[in-house]
Amino acid sequence: MLDLIRKKQKTTVVQVVFWVIIATFIGTIFLVWGKGRDQERDMTVAAQVNGVEISFEEFKSTYSNMYNLYRNIYGQNFTPELERQLRLSEQAINMLIEQTLLLQEGERLNLKVADDELVQAIAQIPAFQVDGLFNKEQYLSVLSYQRMTPDLFEQMQRRQMLVNLTRTRLQSSADASDADVAEEFRRINEKINLGYVAFAAADYRDMVKLNDEQVASYYAGNQENFRVPEQVALNVLRLDVKPFISQVSVDEAEVERYYNRHLASYEIVEQASAAHILIKLAADADEAQQQKQRQLADKVLELAQKGDFAQLAKKYSDDKGTAATGGDLGLFKRGVMDPAFEDAAFALEKGALSGVVQSRFGYHIIKGGGVVEAGFTPLADVRAEVEGGLRLELAERLAYEKAMDAYNINRKQGNFSAAAEALNAVPVETGLFTRGQAIPTVGLSEELAQRAFAADVGQLISPVKTAQGVVLAAVTEKIASHIPELAKVKPAIEAAVRHQEAVVLAEQAAQAALDKVKSGAKLKSVAPQGSTVEETGLFSRALGDFVPKLGNVPQLAETAFTLTIKEPVPAQLFAAAETFYLVRLKQLQPADPNGLTAEESERLQTAVLTRKQDELLKDKLTELKDTADVTIAPAILRSIEGK
Repeated sequence: MLDLIRKKQKTTVVQVVFWVIIATFIGTIFLVWGKGRDQERDMTVAAQVNGVEISFEEFKSTYSNMYNLYRNIYGQNFTPELERQLRLSEQAINMLIEQTLLLQEGERLNLKVADDELVQAIAQIPAFQVDGLFNKEQYLSVLSYQRMTPDLFEQMQRRQMLVNLTRTRLQSSADASDADVAEEFRRINEKINLGYVAFAAADYRDMVKLNDEQVASYYAGNQENFRVPEQVALNVLRLDVKPFISQVSVDEAEVERYYNRHLASYEIVEQASAAHILIKLAADADEAQQQKQRQLADKVLELAQKGDFAQLAKKYSDDKGTAATGGDLGLFKRGVMDPAFEDAAFALEKGALSGVVQSRFGYHIIKGGGVVEAGFTPLADVRAEVEGGLRLELAERLAYEKAMDAYNINRKQGNFSAAAEALNAVPVETGLFTRGQAIPTVGLSEELAQRAFAADVGQLISPVKTAQGVVLAAVTEKIASHIPELAKVKPAIEAAVRHQEAVVLAEQAAQAALDKVKSGAKLKSVAPQGSTVEETGLFSRALGDFVPKLGNVPQLAETAFTLTIKEPVPAQLFAAAETFYLVRLKQLQPADPNGLTAEESERLQTAVLTRKQDELLKDKLTELKDTADVTIAPAILRSIEGK
């Protein structure tokens, strides 16, 4: 057990530092593409680019890297739907294709990575260093824990360096002149104010006159929109697991096996505890203020070395949240505190004082509270929890076995009543439900739903473990997916037709108003009855596609900044959320040339140069793609297409 704990600790540390080395080997999920097709399961090539193969392992690794990146960014909001919207498969394969094209272009340009450049680059990777210097044993150890040979890693590193070298060469012709900088300053600092009139479809619904012919015609052309999905109803027997707990017994060997199987649940993350005294320093403090605060921090440190740290914290600390409790911060994990503060706190022994530590908040004097080493909670300390979990698992197994016995005895005859009697359970009707719905009285259970929709009426369904316990069910009713009669969905059809016609009326009214404004009419004269001309207020390009008061309206911001005092009205309407907008330039505020300071000019020159470099690279990649012979594996294409 001790060996396992040490191995777990060391492996975790090595993995963390390795992630910093090479992102493409983060992969923590294993994707199975084309499941059920032996030929595609054995596929090893994800794509070919001008005859060069991209392995399926490379694709999976890159996909995993992206998956974890977005999951870390979005947290609990990273849903399967968001995953589909991000089109990770397409992103991953395109990234690999572009890397391959850049490698091929680098070879065409006769670019090379010299051996000494490769050695120097690897030596500078912090994960391979000890006390700031490259350490061969550390290097081999990190690679070993990732099951990677030095030759493979060096090949990967050389490949990535060549990609970067090619990218730099392709971007090298970009430049940012003074005229470019001046234009960029004008572009991002000029502001406009738009007057606008809104024509919302909702305001035209009451104007729509419907007749039966319209409704019937609409339904005939849109029947699939009203299709009733397949439905099924069940009779269910729910076996609560808890009553079976008293019927199971456990021995020491089973307890240890359960503990080992669930070891990750008892992992202890490395933590430190500390107290501190903060001498706050403003981010914009001048040299005199910095010196003053540092002198105060030195004084407090000297006092702390002789006196009561808690009392000094109450008197001097600017961290009002902890000063009253003697500066106590409690336990914290790595990655929570400012890096400089964290490094010092984790290095301190219990009761020891740091020197003056500077962070982005100011100067700290830290008192160590001890470090909780990474590892696992011993079995002895969690025995009750482990035994409870084991008993629940065995009870669930026992309940499942009893349900399976009842199922096996009665499935041929489909005798649900006999099964209920054997289990001493009361049947409950679910009523009709559709795929993807929570099953009434049971809750969400994809496994039970799949079996239910695959079974025939009267057929018993084998037991399924659910959040409500073990469930044995029989199908009582099935309704196939069908197009309903018009009469049954007439109100919904009428609402759809009314909505569609209201959108048409709103657009027609907006277009008529635009024609009048282009002929010289004022916005106020064409505004719908009951509405007024609104203004966005001054805004700049810094907001991107967002327009104040209107939100993101496709193409509006981009077009608005092309308007002039002489040509203040755009040629088209703009639509969003079933509302049509007629806009007119009301005010143009030029950029203040005095704002283009030397510092701002330098910043903009960097931004313009970066943009031009990116554009050059993008154009070159487009050219390379257009002339390349690229073949992507069918399984990946289906994934991209969402099939």
